[in-house]
Amino acid sequence: MGDDETPATYRTSAFQRGLSLLSVGSLLLLGVLEVTDEGPLLELSLVNVMLTGAMLVTAAAYGLRATVRVSETTVQKRRPLWTDHVLRFEDIQRVHLPVTTEALWLYTEPDGSPDLSIEAQSFERFESLARQVLRRLPQHAEIRDPAGRAEGYRRGGAAGDSQSDSG
Repeated sequence: MGDDETPATYRTSAFQRGLSLLSVGSLLLLGVLEVTDEGPLLELSLVNVMLTGAMLVTAAAYGLRATVRVSETTVQKRRPLWTDHVLRFEDIQRVHLPVTTEALWLYTEPDGSPDLSIEAQSFERFESLARQVLRRLPQHAEIRDPAGRAEGYRRGGAAGDSQSDSG
């Protein structure tokens, strides 16, 4: 992203952050129970305890630190412990808005798997995010929208949301 652009940044949703804090709390509780010899962890192997702890730390890191950044030329999904995904808008061939969940699936190959997916339940201000992505798509990009949500995003979504477009 260039120095002259100010990308809009979308953090994880309050729901996602709450789940992450619950994961951290669970990990702390498991640790306290193990240290005090009071919990059911005594029957579990050390490997199971370590795997459970690693999974909870990973979930917490994702939920507390994941972001989506939308600039004039790119959309980027950053998650701790995962490789960042950066797509240039000019490379996007197809966008799919699924019926079963509110999300954006972005493809650089028309018939391939999604190169980037952004779910509404995972990121805050999803309508603003979707509006910015849809407005920056190249003319040749195909939009598959069986639920009919794309036009609402393009028109502006919820009232009063226009001021949050800049992040």
